[in-house]
Amino acid sequence: MPLTEDVPVRRRRGVQEEASERRRAQILLAAAEAFSERGFNATSLRDVAGRAQISHTGLLHHYPDKNALLEALLDDRIKGAGYLYGLDSRDGVAFMQGLVAIADRDERQPDSVRLLTTLTAEAISPTHPAHGYFQKWHAEMQELVTQALDDLDRRGFFRGPMPTREAARLITALHEGAHTQWLLSEFGFSLAATVRSQLRLFVNIDL
Repeated sequence: MPLTEDVPVRRRRGVQEEASERRRAQILLAAAEAFSERGFNATSLRDVAGRAQISHTGLLHHYPDKNALLEALLDDRIKGAGYLYGLDSRDGVAFMQGLVAIADRDERQPDSVRLLTTLTAEAISPTHPAHGYFQKWHAEMQELVTQALDDLDRRGFFRGPMPTREAARLITALHEGAHTQWLLSEFGFSLAATVRSQLRLFVNIDL
């Protein structure tokens, strides 16, 4: 019967999709390690394939070039954090608490911090493939922080004394600076505590 005969096909397709997802995750992990250690420019796809223990052709099946691999990795590491920690700028309290939660997570994942710090530094060059990505991400992040501060200002929790947009620029700059200093100090201080103290300069909420 057609319905019965179709069941194994659907099951096989599901198994293949799951295997493909696992393989992509394996490749992203290998790329993160390689980019963190050597940077994007000095890393080849063959290096990533070797770390992922797959063939070069197999890697190209999932990611046709190094730029596509980089974009997938950035989406996974940056956007994934926003979704996981609920960075909804319409609720300023939850947003700021989410920033502290991400810093707390970063303390347990120094390799991820090193990866993004390395890629951000490389992307300062206008010719780097992630230059536009990080430009857009920084602009979006500053806008989200501004919106969160606007919400806190309406609720009487913003300390000022500067406009919220200027405060947002300072918060994002301090946030990135803290991560860089944390790496250079070889984890010599609490990243979450530092981010919490930075935010308390601008907002009067429970963090």
